[in-house]
Amino acid sequence: MTASPATPLGEPTILPAPVYAAIIAHSRAGKPEEVCGILRGVGLAAYEAIPGHNIAAERIENYEVDPQTLLRQFEFEEAGEAMMGIYHSHPVSVAYPSATDAWNAHYPDALYFICSLEHDDAPVVRAFRMTPYFLDLDYVALRDALGFYETRPGLWGYFQAQERPLPSLLANLGVRAPFYIVCAVDADGTVEGRVVEITEHPVMVTPA
Repeated sequence: MTASPATPLGEPTILPAPVYAAIIAHSRAGKPEEVCGILRGVGLAAYEAIPGHNIAAERIENYEVDPQTLLRQFEFEEAGEAMMGIYHSHPVSVAYPSATDAWNAHYPDALYFICSLEHDDAPVVRAFRMTPYFLDLDYVALRDALGFYETRPGLWGYFQAQERPLPSLLANLGVRAPFYIVCAVDADGTVEGRVVEITEHPVMVTPA
């Protein structure tokens, strides 16, 4: 994906300037690898960025937040707050979810913040809600019919843009575009798939 497609907008999310700066600084420090972390806050407002460790096997084009950082969410909940967001960087691509990002979206109640360093002197931070739907579909048949691409070994993706006509095979899907269809096929033939709907939440940077 070389440009950001049209995407429905949700309510703005609030990033205090120090939190916004911390995400960018962490992203720059980790380049050329992707970095990741979590955001403490309430609702759509972030209070603090907590850097994590990217434990993915291939960190140039993928991320996985380490369990110790994710466990901080229980500490937040005890204080009446939440893990309101998860962030990661795109060192050389736009700030828009990839098929791999859609597959990694395991927390539908959190926003997913992406910091793009495609242009080093003009970092971009955007936020998205990625809502997974675990539908009873023949993912292998859809993959073959719709020309899915292999986003990483064993993981296949299809992107339905909002402005693109919906294929007849997806007419009764009941999910609003844009969305990804992603499926993983194991060596033994086991298939796991989901449909992931995308909504953007404009980022409002506020003073500290």
